[in-house]
Amino acid sequence: MPTKMDKVWMHGAIWLTAASFISKLLSAVYRVPFQNMVGDMGFYIFQQVYPIYGIAMTLALGGLPVVISKLIAESTGNEEAQRKIIKIVRKRLIQTSVLAFVLLFVLADWIALGMGDSHLAGIIRVVSFVFLLMPKLALLRGYFQGQREMRPTAISQTVEQFIRVAIILIGASIATKMGYALYRTGSIAMSGSIIGGIVAILILQYFYKRTYKIADVRVSKAEDRAVTKKFFLEGAAICIVSGMLILFQLEDSFQVVRGMIVHGFSADLARNWKGVYDRAQPILQLGLVLSTGFSLALIPMITAARVKQDIRGLKRSVLLAVKITLLVAGAETVGLIVIMRPLNQMLFQTAAGTIELQLFMPAVLLSSLIVMFASILQGFGKLYIPVISVLIGIVVKWLANQFLIPRLGIAGASIATCLGLLIILGCCYLALKQTLPFAFITKKTLAGLAAALLLMACIPLLWETFFPLTTRSGSALQAIGSSLIGGALFILFSLRYNVLNQRDFTALPFSTVLFRISKAVLKNKRN
Repeated sequence: MPTKMDKVWMHGAIWLTAASFISKLLSAVYRVPFQNMVGDMGFYIFQQVYPIYGIAMTLALGGLPVVISKLIAESTGNEEAQRKIIKIVRKRLIQTSVLAFVLLFVLADWIALGMGDSHLAGIIRVVSFVFLLMPKLALLRGYFQGQREMRPTAISQTVEQFIRVAIILIGASIATKMGYALYRTGSIAMSGSIIGGIVAILILQYFYKRTYKIADVRVSKAEDRAVTKKFFLEGAAICIVSGMLILFQLEDSFQVVRGMIVHGFSADLARNWKGVYDRAQPILQLGLVLSTGFSLALIPMITAARVKQDIRGLKRSVLLAVKITLLVAGAETVGLIVIMRPLNQMLFQTAAGTIELQLFMPAVLLSSLIVMFASILQGFGKLYIPVISVLIGIVVKWLANQFLIPRLGIAGASIATCLGLLIILGCCYLALKQTLPFAFITKKTLAGLAAALLLMACIPLLWETFFPLTTRSGSALQAIGSSLIGGALFILFSLRYNVLNQRDFTALPFSTVLFRISKAVLKNKRN
């Protein structure tokens, strides 16, 4: 029977999971109408500066609140210790955020030149103000999570994202109708981040009914050093791993346009092609929402088996997590590659950059596996192995960009992304293999998965080869039709080839529905 504490954690996890899903979905979806309003050039402007905002949000939403909540939870029942932690962390957060703001604001012109576009300086200065909101956001979210109260974080996160997206889309619509310059439109769009952050703080402050008297708590130098060290080390570890794709985007912001110019493109054409390349980001993010949602739902099972020292249960849970990730992310990756031309035109008005986007799509599978492996490693207390892996991958991505972009253009950037992710995945896999010395996937499962993926791809490929629809409405029909047919075939063949068995379904969301489908298919198979 679950204890009262277990129910509190479960209830909180549901709130956070729902908020995270909604926020990620909004973050992926809004970029499509935004690109349609401002074109590839306007999309390039927004995406060049977006990684800076992404880093601030990774700190304020993902990494630092987790560490703060952990520090507070470890001092449950000791109010004085919690006050000391809040005082120390608050001071360090303010120092860090002010430093980040000043550096970004003062060095905006240099950063813009480093990105190959001096006109970006104004937008960088707008984004720099987001860092001033970070202390309050991170501290309040961390405090509530440390008290096992997830609702304020979930509500503030969701409302913040809704407001940000609304301002981006409404602002872009008004700006384009009024004939504003694209760089000014970019500044208006980025201002949504500031307004959304302020509203999130007000919501968190509303829930924060208990006021700590920070000034009257004396903190020794030893306590300050201990909390500060743990806060920064663990915070950096979590933020680097959770911000992996944001850091890859930041590298592209500094390297793609400059590399394209070396490749022989004019500055304007290079920027336009960077906007085309950036179409991959919402597609990638949308793919990850589904694939990581399924795999991360299984992490608590793995953790529970590890705590109970249930080796058999641990092995079964890890095998299922790997299988589900390969199944969902593999289907997404292959599916996106085979329908990319009509999907590209349906979403972004033209089919420009289709091949380059197809080269980028393996990132869906690689990123999904990395998230799953890193989560398992961190669950085993191996916090810094994923960090080292990501740092190695970042270096590989940078070097590959330097070599490939001047030679292959944005196709080189796509290949460099996949290469960097492959290195990270390899490092995490080897580390996990040492921790759990058993095969993560069987040859039979891999063979069944490969067969299902191959058969799934046939109809979309035949449609694109012999009956391509080249208008935007026709491309929409082809993309949606291919997705539905391909998806249905994949599920059918996955069940036929026993990639998933009936026992696997009990651990998945919508398990009852999936189980009934599985039962029906297997019954027909026997007949």
